[in-house]
Amino acid sequence: MKIDVYCYDDIDNPRCGGGGAMRELHVHRLIAAHHPVRFFTGNFPGAKNCDEPNLARRHLGFKNNYLLSRISFALLATLRSLWSPADIIAIPYSIYSPVLTFLFKPAKTIVLFFHVTGKEVFKKYNVFGMFPWLAETIALHAGRNYITLTDSLAQSLLTRRPGIKARAGYVSFDSSFLSQAQVDHKFILCFGRIDVRMKGLDVLIAAFEKIAGAHREHSLVIAGRGQESNLDWVRRRINESPFRSRIKFLVNVNDRERLELFHTSTFVCMPSRWEGWNIAAIEAAASSKATLGTRIQGLRDAIRENKTGLLVLPDDTDALAEKMGVLLDNAKLRGDLGRQGYLWAQNFTWEKTAGIQEEFYLEVFKTGGPSRRA
Repeated sequence: MKIDVYCYDDIDNPRCGGGGAMRELHVHRLIAAHHPVRFFTGNFPGAKNCDEPNLARRHLGFKNNYLLSRISFALLATLRSLWSPADIIAIPYSIYSPVLTFLFKPAKTIVLFFHVTGKEVFKKYNVFGMFPWLAETIALHAGRNYITLTDSLAQSLLTRRPGIKARAGYVSFDSSFLSQAQVDHKFILCFGRIDVRMKGLDVLIAAFEKIAGAHREHSLVIAGRGQESNLDWVRRRINESPFRSRIKFLVNVNDRERLELFHTSTFVCMPSRWEGWNIAAIEAAASSKATLGTRIQGLRDAIRENKTGLLVLPDDTDALAEKMGVLLDNAKLRGDLGRQGYLWAQNFTWEKTAGIQEEFYLEVFKTGGPSRRA
């Protein structure tokens, strides 16, 4: 079975090398042990094609302009896939650079659909949100085969369109995160793509300011990578804060620094407005750290409420600040949540995730059409 993957995000792309990019590369490296894989990603300055055992990594599109990079990738990937001899075409779907092969080759195309953005995109881009909203709507109504990150999203798709195939593929983590040490260097960690609207970073900073006066020993660390516009917003917002000396902003940390941040944080906070799964939630659990997130699809699956972490409604600054205070004041609660998180994280391995995805690829390859099986 020959597999082509069209995924705009790339782990080496400083603009958008997030958890989704890491997931797809890890999973397809394991699948490549049994099937040849060609892995196409968006272009960016410094991008280099490379070959790994049974896996070829290539870049498509313009590299210097971010918007043109996304548009050109979507166009070139769609066109290229139409003439591809691959048996399976996998599309980790981005509403900002949509590859539309599923409209033309529905039986052999698998859409990896990670989260529903819905009307949130209009809040972020105003009238220009019409284009990504339309891209999402088309993908939700025109595909035949879907892999999601969560059981809840897979079931939602099957309920809405019972003739399709949809299966949860989950996300895993690097086993080096596993630790029961519970070292505490007195900081709240928010790690992930620097996307202010999606990740709720505006709410995060405002909530920290509400509790910073009562918890003078603790600081806030925001770490990740993202577009310059989002990076600039965070920098400006921190500079405006009366607690700016206690808010640290780290961009493009390496793997060793990332591991140390998780292992030494007090707890991990993720006040997202929407998510697919959030690898950071499982990395926090593996590190025996309590998590504080929002009660949204994706995080409700990754965080077991009141067992591995606490959840609040998105956009609720007061509730987020209150739960921050609860966790900072209660070391026993943090410890209990962290210990249960450590056990919970061990349900997720890259081998299990790759096995589920490979099995689904084989099912689609053999049947060539939709079924009612979840």
